Amino acid sequence: MEENKKEEALEVEADKAEADPENRDEAVKAEEEAVTEETVSLTEEGEQAAQKKADSDYDDGFTDAPKKVEEQPKAPETKVEEETQTVDIHKQKEEGEEEVLVRPSERSKNGDIAYTDPRFENIEKARKSHVKFSKKWSHIKVGITLGAVALVIGTWLVIRFGFPSAGEIAAYVSLGVAILSVVGIAVFGIFQKKKTVKSTEDYLTAYFDNSDAFLFDGLPVQNIQGGLKDKVTAEEFNAADLYGACSKHEEPSNVGSRDSKTFEYEGMKCALADVGAEARNPKGFLTVFIGKYLRTENHLDVKDGGLFVYFKGNARATPPSFLFQKDANLIEDHKKYCVYGAKENKKLITPELRKAFKEIHTDNLLIDLAISFKSGKTYWALGYEDTLMVAPVDKPFDPVYLQKFKEHLTYILNLAKTL
Repeated sequence: MEENKKEEALEVEADKAEADPENRDEAVKAEEEAVTEETVSLTEEGEQAAQKKADSDYDDGFTDAPKKVEEQPKAPETKVEEETQTVDIHKQKEEGEEEVLVRPSERSKNGDIAYTDPRFENIEKARKSHVKFSKKWSHIKVGITLGAVALVIGTWLVIRFGFPSAGEIAAYVSLGVAILSVVGIAVFGIFQKKKTVKSTEDYLTAYFDNSDAFLFDGLPVQNIQGGLKDKVTAEEFNAADLYGACSKHEEPSNVGSRDSKTFEYEGMKCALADVGAEARNPKGFLTVFIGKYLRTENHLDVKDGGLFVYFKGNARATPPSFLFQKDANLIEDHKKYCVYGAKENKKLITPELRKAFKEIHTDNLLIDLAISFKSGKTYWALGYEDTLMVAPVDKPFDPVYLQKFKEHLTYILNLAKTL
């Protein structure tokens, strides 16, 4: 409509020019200004379209991504503040710092590891026994399957060529033998599955019993309760407010756990478990955490809004949700960690606690660490690599990762005692 008005105005000016030659110059000048203005308008519209596409790409897959305000033509420029603070979620090295990686244990020419603790030997014996059992039953199943196939074919051949006059009877007999063979294989499969599950449970029980015995050995720990089949509820995991709904995913709906234990460390009540959690996102399910989930008592008075600390890791890390929540408040951002929460809770990060933070290092084993401080309880989500979280089957048990975890656990428990 605006363009129609401009054209009508130009026609009026042209009519005036024809009626009065003295007005011709003014009409030409007006026409040039209109063309220039239209060109500028088209250029601005093109820039706006490009910006709109860029904003669309920026928002793709992030439902809570900051919405950028489009500028109107000829409107004065205004600086729009984004709804969330942006931090580098990956750890940055300090000047002169060298990254120390966790290396696997040395092996003999045969690939064996020299164990220094009898509990490590117990784990390896249990692993070998499980592998031997699995291979044995797999070979039996293959033999039974091949035997059943040979029986079906043999039956058909014998009847077909040994009794030519049998006719269709050969086909029926062969079909009956085939059905019985399939049923037999299915029954054996069910029996084998039960045996395999039992063997796996025996191996994992030996793995965690010996691992936990090594972890707590020498520490002032009492009243240890729980075991392999004990679980962490989804409510207990979500109580930390570390991996809730955000722009990347919904609240975790699949929370798996094992070896949940409670204990006391110098009188401080604690709980520890292996946990893996998934949350739904537009593409399906996203793994939000895999690692050791530790809870410890504290004597802090944490105000509403909470206090959260995230120790950054590498590209394998799964950062907590508050880094992607538009209403999360960033208090501090450092090369190795960042702090979120209510400003009045910043005072809880004492000089002593900051000093302790300097001794926490993420690496190729501890890929990240998220901490949630609540009044009365501290939640520690230690994200670990598969080298610690997966009980080995095809390869010998390597104790170096368990030994490193014990160092981490001991340090954190001593730190938790000061809170």
